[in-house]
Amino acid sequence: MFSINNLLSGSIEHGKTELHRLDYLDGWRGLAILFVLISHFIPIISGINLGRLGVDIFFVLSGLLMSKILFIRRVPLNIFYKRRISRIFPVLFIFVTTMYLSSYIFELSSEHENYFYSLFFLRTYFPETPDIVHTGIAIGHLWSLNVEEHCYMVLSVIAVISFWRKKEFIPLLILGCMAIAMKFIYMFTPQLTSANYDLRTEVVASHLLISAGYFLIKHHFTAYVRPWMPIVTFSLAVACYLDIAPWYSSWLISPFLLAFTVNHLDQIPEGCKRLLSIKPLRLLGVLSYSIYLWQQPFYYIGVKEGEYFPFSGLYFLLMAIIVGALSFYKIENPIRRYLNDKW
Repeated sequence: MFSINNLLSGSIEHGKTELHRLDYLDGWRGLAILFVLISHFIPIISGINLGRLGVDIFFVLSGLLMSKILFIRRVPLNIFYKRRISRIFPVLFIFVTTMYLSSYIFELSSEHENYFYSLFFLRTYFPETPDIVHTGIAIGHLWSLNVEEHCYMVLSVIAVISFWRKKEFIPLLILGCMAIAMKFIYMFTPQLTSANYDLRTEVVASHLLISAGYFLIKHHFTAYVRPWMPIVTFSLAVACYLDIAPWYSSWLISPFLLAFTVNHLDQIPEGCKRLLSIKPLRLLGVLSYSIYLWQQPFYYIGVKEGEYFPFSGLYFLLMAIIVGALSFYKIENPIRRYLNDKW
């Protein structure tokens, strides 16, 4: 019988990368995209920034995984970048091209000259006005991919500097703290930047960098961590995104709380681990990249322009998941497998 289990086993079998997949990490990734989708399509949960929380949950996982690949397994950079390209670029190329062609055909924006900036992860810097979330095209969410890819470059540079061998956690943690500091510098001296500094890589990268750095030293603390501690730190991290929390909480406190949480997920109680490993959440995690890309136009059409489509959030959420799943099975995964085989 064709079931979620068949879908999931096929996705994982065909979606393996440098690391052995862990069910609860797929579930963690599924939780991240779930928060983004709820924020966009079911905005009935007020008082918390679930969308940003979802992105930051993904950032800390990405930091952990990239740190293991580059600094523990020492995957050669040529293989690292080939796998990143095969994983990210083909479906991104199709998505960005589709969005810009649609914009050109329907005269939605005069953004066309910035196509290559958007395609090659430069749109959070060039041009500065309008920033990436105000282009009139459904590409605003690509700011997070810009941050991630820029961090990959930073991590790969650290990986090839022999001086930092076995001490990579030092520059990673320093850069993570510097990213937090830049947020406050830009906030209190806005004349230093004319861009939307909340989206700039050096401001938003703290979650990924701190998680990557902590991964390399967490073994010093593992013996002192109790199963309940990651649950508490995750709960405190969620509280940082509440509207009633101090404005600086999600920038200053959350990176450390989420980095600790994701790095010690293997120590949480088995019941919590099983909850993260439920099949629908794991499948959502496997499909998360394609869903994240293709949900944005449905968000723009159906929810952000809600005066045209009132009460349509659930319908557009379903469409976003269906299109994202089709993108994964027909574009993302087949092309990735083909490129990895050839490379």
